[in-house]
Amino acid sequence: MPDETKTCEQCTKPFLIIQQEQDFYKKKDLPWPANCPECRQKRRLSLRNERKLYKRDCDSCKKSMITTYRPDSPYIVYCQECFWKHIG
Repeated sequence: MPDETKTCEQCTKPFLIIQQEQDFYKKKDLPWPANCPECRQKRRLSLRNERKLYKRDCDSCKKSMITTYRPDSPYIVYCQECFWKHIG
């Protein structure tokens, strides 16, 4: 199957879907992307919180720390020391 050129729905720039990508999408039974790689990356990065920081206690040792996760978020957050203890 040859490489296919599509037009990005976001920025209207043409982008290429190469053979390896087509094989991957077919294998995983996924639709082909509607947006170019740059617009997909921008969308993924827009979901990240890099500007707002919160004071929160470590869920293991209860030491106060600064994190990007709000105190009412459902995620478990560890301080650096506890993080490495749980991984190791």
